[in-house]
Amino acid sequence: MMSKVREIDPDAAVRDVIINLLLTTLPPDMRAAAPELADRVAEHPEVAPYVRKRWGELTEGQGNIVAREAGVVARDVESGGGHVSASGGEHLH
Repeated sequence: MMSKVREIDPDAAVRDVIINLLLTTLPPDMRAAAPELADRVAEHPEVAPYVRKRWGELTEGQGNIVAREAGVVARDVESGGGHVSASGGEHLH
């Protein structure tokens, strides 16, 4: 288990969870972009099927996919490798 992960409200919408994950990951000067970045995470092919669900409806594995992609987008933007505008779901590994 990751020690930084807090309990997530199972009734929270997945998109809201993505925004909260981004807000906790991004540096303060980039947090205003969290809603737009959440759209980019939501467009990712591995995340898109879960965006209209509640967090509690996801399996642990599905939640991990969502959290991983939120982290990838946050790292990408923070490192300057990504743009704040949506990129069609592409990501770098």
